[in-house]
Amino acid sequence: MRTSRSVQLTGPIVVCCAVLGLVPLQVGLAAVPEPATEDQPLTDRQKIIHVLNRLGYGPCPGDVERVEKMGLDRYIEQQLNPERIDDSELESDLAKFDILTMGETNLYQMFRGEQQMERERRREQAEAEKSGPMQTNAAAGNAAATAKTATQREGPPRSLLAVAELQDAKIISAIESPRQFNEVLVDFWSNHFNIDVRKGPCRVLKVADERDVIRQHVFGRFRDLLEASAKSPAMLHYLDNFQNSAPRQLSPNELRRRQVELGQLSAQPAVPAGTDNQSRTVGGINENYAREIMELHTLGVDGGYTQKDVQEVARCFAGWTYNQQTGRFAFTPRRHDNGPKTVLGHAIPPNGGIRDGEMVLDILASHPSTARFIAAKLCRRLVADDPPPALVERIASVFLETGGDLRLVYQAIIYSPDFFSRQAYRAKIKSPFEFAVSAVRAAGGKMVSDDFLPLDRRLRIEAGATFGRGMDRIASAKRKSLDIEIIEMGQPLFAYQAPTGYTEDSRKWVNTGALIARMNFALALAEHKIVDVSVTPADLVHGADIDKPGLVLDRLNAAFLQGEMTAPTRATLEKQVTSTDGGASSTVNAAELTALVLGSPEFQRH
Repeated sequence: MRTSRSVQLTGPIVVCCAVLGLVPLQVGLAAVPEPATEDQPLTDRQKIIHVLNRLGYGPCPGDVERVEKMGLDRYIEQQLNPERIDDSELESDLAKFDILTMGETNLYQMFRGEQQMERERRREQAEAEKSGPMQTNAAAGNAAATAKTATQREGPPRSLLAVAELQDAKIISAIESPRQFNEVLVDFWSNHFNIDVRKGPCRVLKVADERDVIRQHVFGRFRDLLEASAKSPAMLHYLDNFQNSAPRQLSPNELRRRQVELGQLSAQPAVPAGTDNQSRTVGGINENYAREIMELHTLGVDGGYTQKDVQEVARCFAGWTYNQQTGRFAFTPRRHDNGPKTVLGHAIPPNGGIRDGEMVLDILASHPSTARFIAAKLCRRLVADDPPPALVERIASVFLETGGDLRLVYQAIIYSPDFFSRQAYRAKIKSPFEFAVSAVRAAGGKMVSDDFLPLDRRLRIEAGATFGRGMDRIASAKRKSLDIEIIEMGQPLFAYQAPTGYTEDSRKWVNTGALIARMNFALALAEHKIVDVSVTPADLVHGADIDKPGLVLDRLNAAFLQGEMTAPTRATLEKQVTSTDGGASSTVNAAELTALVLGSPEFQRH
């Protein structure tokens, strides 16, 4: 929770949140009321609102009316075929993020070059420390001056800026792209195949993974997506499979080459083969990826595999790595385990090479447990936190019958009665990312550049915050970027440490202080304090008499809640905006009222 605006939120806003059921007065623990569970079907307009919220990040001004005019079925068909939707305006907006267009090799070599420079700096510092105090101080002073000059000239490491560019591009795409369902699915699958950018070269390799693995396959077949992830250098590094190798003996020549590369020996002619004490065992089976591909990517924790299966799958993927010079996927035959294997009862013949891992992908992608696991997770995202078991079984059947055709799986979910049920309507709590993006969209906001915080400076701050740096300065800042606001609400993008990714159970986002942080964000948005977002709350109530709170509230209700503010919420807000110290004035503070509407239970849910 930030400190800069917390004082403002100890008064009427917190009281109002408490009355709305968002924050009990005693402890500030979120307690969002459950939505209505009436049996009556959704109206045609509510179906449109539901689709805009679940297959996208909420309506922009005029979206509901636009879909009414074109027809809901046609809109859904468009979203299921995003390649037919022109997205050139977004592509133009994203062109400023030059790192995101770099190839795998350039990305990886950029990271390696920066790491080499850092190692040289540390070596020079260590040598200076051995030379005595006076020389150490002089060397340290020279090093500091050189580092400062380099930073001023070149800025922070570009590999760190890659993280912020990736985050900002995700936010901008979610806000601006007309391919809304595509953006929701990219978020889902990127989270499903989670990679933490804070782990070594993942900060740059995730750029290629997001672009070439996730975005390229979300409407294809699950088997293809699974293989693309398995061969992703980012995933290979994150889950340590790049180290997975059958044990073997290093030859004397290999040992000497390694020692020379590490600077442990000078380059000398190789010793004759068989020289004593020059050979040693290297490698070893690493089970990390094997376990996670079954538990998290396919079968699920209760999918019927055993520890023996984990060991056998790990052996199948031995030698799947990436080239340490190019940063591209590579299969290294000498590191592979060529023995026979058995995975989930399927025999894997010996000497299969890379085909061993590909056979495992075939087995996992077509397994009934995978179909149920993926179906349940998709239904949890698109329908309900506790999806109906019968729905999950139907979708799992579609998955198996279509060979994992994801487009047909999505279609089956969307056109199921459960998707459009009253129980599913506004039933899920928005994640911080969903909340922030939907608020900007509902307010008709745009992502913009700001002279107050130039792009390079902003990216540096965002990257630092993702790695936990400079948080004290960030917390006290009066104006922040949208990415920083999302980080402070508890969801730094691409930076969840565990391979599980962020939860799809939206109830887990409700915790002590979480909704107070959201109210802080809502107030910052309404007061135009987010540096890269252009939003003018006064435009939302243009023409309404600010001395008539009811009229102002009507405008905000229409803009943010599509006119569906509940009677208790409206009564509370009306009481709040009309109560003053002396009762002498009823002039509405549009920014504060906007923040309160954004903090209402109706807007927190989708």
